[in-house]
Amino acid sequence: MIGRGAVLLAGATLATGAASASGDPPTPSRARATARLVEVDLVAEDEEGRPVVDLAAEDLVVLDEGDEERIVSLSGPPAMSDRTAPVALPPRTFTNRLELRLPGAAPVTAILLDALNTPRADQTYARQQVLGFLRQIPPGVVVSVYTLGRGLGVLEDFSSDADALVRKLEEHRGERPAPAEATPLDIADAGLDPFTSWLEETELDLYDHYAKDRALRTIRSLVAIAHHLEQVPGRKSLVWVSGSFPDWVGRASVPLPRRPRAGSQSFSAEIERAARALSSSSLAIYPVDARGVRAPTEYDPAQARIDREMKPADRSGQATMDALAARTGGRAFSHTNDLAGAIGEAARDARSAYRLGYEPSHDKWNGKFRRIEVRVRRRGVKLRHRSGYFAQPEEPSEKWYRVAALDAATWSPVDSTQVGLTVRVTPSADDTLALEIRVRRQDVSLRSLGDGEQGTLDLWLVQLGEGDAHLGTVSMIADLRLSAAEKERAALTGDVLLRARLRREERAVLLRVLVRDVTTGALGAVSIPLERVVTSPTE
Repeated sequence: MIGRGAVLLAGATLATGAASASGDPPTPSRARATARLVEVDLVAEDEEGRPVVDLAAEDLVVLDEGDEERIVSLSGPPAMSDRTAPVALPPRTFTNRLELRLPGAAPVTAILLDALNTPRADQTYARQQVLGFLRQIPPGVVVSVYTLGRGLGVLEDFSSDADALVRKLEEHRGERPAPAEATPLDIADAGLDPFTSWLEETELDLYDHYAKDRALRTIRSLVAIAHHLEQVPGRKSLVWVSGSFPDWVGRASVPLPRRPRAGSQSFSAEIERAARALSSSSLAIYPVDARGVRAPTEYDPAQARIDREMKPADRSGQATMDALAARTGGRAFSHTNDLAGAIGEAARDARSAYRLGYEPSHDKWNGKFRRIEVRVRRRGVKLRHRSGYFAQPEEPSEKWYRVAALDAATWSPVDSTQVGLTVRVTPSADDTLALEIRVRRQDVSLRSLGDGEQGTLDLWLVQLGEGDAHLGTVSMIADLRLSAAEKERAALTGDVLLRARLRREERAVLLRVLVRDVTTGALGAVSIPLERVVTSPTE
C-alpha cells in the first residue's frame, strides 16, 4: 500500500514515488566525492598491559599498504569529566542522535547472543556467562544486549543499569536454532532407490535454503548493528557470542554489488553493504565461541585422560574468528569457558582507545582489502587496531540498490545513526501528521552551487501496524538546493530542515522516518510510536 504525503523542503525540489519493486524512484544525478576519511581505533597499552592515555599525533605513523599517510585527526580516551547527562527532548520529539541519548563519550559494549548460529545445547551456558558479566558491569561502561534468532532483537539498548540488564536477559527465553543445524539424514539403506534419491536431493535443497537464509539474516543483523552504533562517541565494541561465524570476512576482496536476476538469489550486494558498514562504523568485533572448551578429537571417555599428543579439539571457524577480530580491531576468544572474562576484556579496551583519521592518497577503490599498520615512536607502548579495510568504491546510486538498502533499514529493530535526525510530530484533528525533520548538516554531502549548496536525499515515511504489518510507504527524493541565506542558516543551526504532512493510516502504531544520502549512502532512521504522539501533553 502506497500512501501520499505533502512535503515542503527548504530549498528543495521533490519527486514522489512508490516504495516497491515496480515503483522505484528515479535515479538523481550526483557528483563524485573528492575525499574519503579512514578512521582507525587504537588500543594503547604499556608492557604491563596498563592503558597509555597521553599519545599525540607526532607519536604515531600510519601506513596504508606500506605507504605513509598524513594523520588528519586524533582523539584520545575520554576523561570521566567529559561525560554529560542525556538531553531531555520536548514532547512529541524523537531522535536517533546518540550524543543526545547517551552520556557524552561513554564507551559502548554491545553483546550479541546468537541463537541462529549456535547449537541449542550451548545457548544456555552462553546465556549464564553473559549474565555473570552483566552482574558486574565496570563503572562508566554502557551496554546494549541484542539477540539473533529469526531476526535481530533488542533486549536493552544503551544502559548502565546492571539490574535492568540482568532482568531483561533472565526473562528472555531464547529461540531454537535454524533447521540448518541438523545433519543430513542417513537414508542410504532405505531400499527404494528412486525415492531415496529424490529425498536426498530434496533434503540437500532444504539444507541449502536454510543455510542461505541463515547467512542473509546474519549479514543484515550485522549491518543493522553497525549502522546503529556508528555515531557512538568513543570506542564501541561488539561481543558476538556464537557457535559459527561467516566466512566472507576472510576473503581478500568483497564482490561489487550487482542487481540480482529475476528468480535468482545473490548475496553480493548484502556482503558489500556489510563490509562497508563495518568499515565506516569502526566497530571492533570480539568473536566468542559459545561452544567453550571441547575435548580433543581423540579423547576417549573410558580412559578418562587427555594426552598432550592428542590432536586439538575441533577448530572449525577459528580462522574466520581470527580474521573477523583482526580486521576490526577486536580479539577472538575460543576454547575457553570464561566467556564473562572475554566480555570484560572487550569492555576494558575502551579505557585506552584513541581514534585516528587519515585520507588515503591512493585511488584504488576496487573492493579489495587494504592493510593498515600504525607504528608508535615511543618505546614500551603496544598498539592494537584493525588490520585494514575494504576499499569499496562509492556507494552505488542505482535505484534498485538504494531501495534495497532503505527496505532493509525499514525492518530493522534498531535505528541507523549514520545521518542524525530529530523529528517533531504534530497531529491534527483530521488524522494528518505534520513532521518537522531536522537533518544534521555534517552527516550529508552538500556540494557548492554558486553561493549556495546542493545535495540529494532519499526520504521514506513508513507506517506499520500491529505485528509490523506494512500499511503504507511514501517515498520521495529531495533535491536540495540551498540559497546563500539557507546555507548560512544551516551552518549556524547545524541542521537542514525538512517539513512534511502525512495522513495517518487508521491501524498505524509506528511511523519510521528514513533519510539516505544518495551520494555517500549514509542512512538515518527514527522510529516514532504513534501512541506517544497522541498522548503527549501539549507544550
